[in-house]
Amino acid sequence: MKGMYARYQQRQAKKIFPAAMEVYAETLNHLTQASGGGGVLRQDDRPLNIRLKPNEVYAVRALDRPDYYRTVMIKKNQMNGQFQMLISNPVYGTTPPGIDEVSQEQVFKQMREMNAQMIQGKDFDAFPHQGVTPPTQGNGYGSVTQHHLNQQKRGNL
Repeated sequence: MKGMYARYQQRQAKKIFPAAMEVYAETLNHLTQASGGGGVLRQDDRPLNIRLKPNEVYAVRALDRPDYYRTVMIKKNQMNGQFQMLISNPVYGTTPPGIDEVSQEQVFKQMREMNAQMIQGKDFDAFPHQGVTPPTQGNGYGSVTQHHLNQQKRGNL
């Protein structure tokens, strides 16, 4: 009786396993055909957002002068465990090979997410300070605004 039962189990295993594998292989084949044959179906041409990694250097193009860029690196401060953003001075030219170029928005977004501190500056412009220009006030009466002239009744000349 044991021999007959063992042979029955062997016959059943031979019948069920290949049938299950055929169903599995056919399902995978249909899934591959439905998803485009395994190729990349990305249609958007915009660059993907790069997640900045600590201890790697990235380039950020200056918005005021596109000929300049700054390099950015995230370092972990071992004393307090926080991240710091190290930013270089503006550099004229193209970014060197091997350094990824990221946008200012990506850098600021990641700084907020990581609660990082910025070592230098608040923006990545090549020349952020353009000098002091006094605001234009009034109609040529110096630093007196039109509102004050109206209060003094001198604006009706």
